[in-house]
Amino acid sequence: MKLVNAKTNETPQVLGSGDVAAIGAWQPIAGEAMRGSPGSHPLYTSADQPGLIYDVVAVTPASLAAHRADWIKLTAVWDKVVAYIEDPKTQDDAVAIMAARVGVEPATYLRLLKGTKLLNLAAGKPVMIDGAGFGSLYGSSRNADAFNVKNSVYKEKQNVESYIDPKITSGK
Repeated sequence: MKLVNAKTNETPQVLGSGDVAAIGAWQPIAGEAMRGSPGSHPLYTSADQPGLIYDVVAVTPASLAAHRADWIKLTAVWDKVVAYIEDPKTQDDAVAIMAARVGVEPATYLRLLKGTKLLNLAAGKPVMIDGAGFGSLYGSSRNADAFNVKNSVYKEKQNVESYIDPKITSGK
C-alpha cells in the first residue's frame, strides 16, 4: 500500500478520481467523499478505536498565558455543553445547531454523533494523565505524531507534552 498526501478538502475528488482505493478523512468531508463515490463505505472509523481521535480546544501559548483565567472559564462550561447535547429534551436543538455549522442535515449529524464519545470533565480526567496507548491524550497524540513523521506529513517528532495542559480542565 502506498500513502498519497492530499489536502483534506480535496479528498472527495481524489477518491472519486479512481486513482486511489481509499482515503482518510473526518466528517463532514468523509461523508461528502462517500456520496460522490457510489458504493464506497467506511473501512475503519474512530468508533472502532476509542481514543484514536480526541477533539480538543487548542490555543496558542501566548493566548493561554494572557487569558488563562478565561480559558479555564470556557472549560468550566464544557459539562453544560455535553449535558445539552446528550439530554433527550435538548438534543434535537443541539444537533440542529451543530449540523448547520458543518452543512449537513440534522439526521445525518445525529447518525455521526452516535459514533462520538463526548467526555465531560470528570470522564476526561483519566484521559489527561500521561500514559501510553489510546486511553490517554498523551499516548494517542504520540501515536499520531509517530504516524505523521513516518509518513512525511512533517519531518520532526513533536514534543507532545508541551501541547497538553491538564491543569486547565482542573480549573488551575
